[in-house]
Amino acid sequence: MRPRAVMRARGLTLVECLVAFVVSSVLVAAIDASLVAGQRFAHLSAAARSARQNLRAAAAVLRGELESVSPAADLVALADSAVRLRALRAAGVVCAVSSPGTVVLDDSRFSQLRTADPARDSVRVFVERDPFTASDDGWIAAAVLAVRRASCPGGAAATALTLGAAPSDLAGIAPGAPLRVFELVEYRRYRDAAGAWWLGIRNASSGGWSAMSPVAGPLRPAAGLVFRYVDHRLLPTGVPDSVALVEADIQIYDARRLSGPGRHAAPVVDSFTLRVATAEP
Repeated sequence: MRPRAVMRARGLTLVECLVAFVVSSVLVAAIDASLVAGQRFAHLSAAARSARQNLRAAAAVLRGELESVSPAADLVALADSAVRLRALRAAGVVCAVSSPGTVVLDDSRFSQLRTADPARDSVRVFVERDPFTASDDGWIAAAVLAVRRASCPGGAAATALTLGAAPSDLAGIAPGAPLRVFELVEYRRYRDAAGAWWLGIRNASSGGWSAMSPVAGPLRPAAGLVFRYVDHRLLPTGVPDSVALVEADIQIYDARRLSGPGRHAAPVVDSFTLRVATAEP
């Protein structure tokens, strides 16, 4: 009878342990590097998305305000860092004139971003004096003295505005006249207490100018928002009445030095040039 074979347990040698340690270290380092690269890419992607969203917001706000601007009446002051304008806040049609200086606007045809405010707003209303003569027609400007609820002839809900202007101008307002409500605002680049630059807005009222409120940013330091103004000949101009096109270079800025695939660590900057033709007077 042959003796039974005996299985003996064999441990790892020192060399095998060292090899296993080196291989596992390489794998851990590779996984760690992959995770770090993924985190950096995620941070870079998030910063790029945020910059793009801020850029779109800035462009949308400025475009919305500038598209309705009439240079002869609404552009007030021009600078490379700021533009001051009368911004459209409501528009409607007069359904009745309840008394000299008080016009009634049908709410169903009165489009408002907000309720008219006597402390902040003014209006322009179209006056047709002689129906057989076009040369005496035109827009008149007036202050808003009071706002109240009212009704149009027939009972439709309406808003009544009491206007402040010359009696001769107010006497020419008739039902059917278009009316626009404006607010004096200023858009500019400014620096906050922490040193960051922003596109901001402030509005004028009977109490003076409000504090600056941020619209979009942060901007690239010092030059993240630059306005330019050109006339019908595409020549630079500083005269509000002659502006045919407003351009705004906008650069959104993230100061964090972020890296990614094929990109060295650097701040994130996204830019856009907005061009808006002004409305006819």
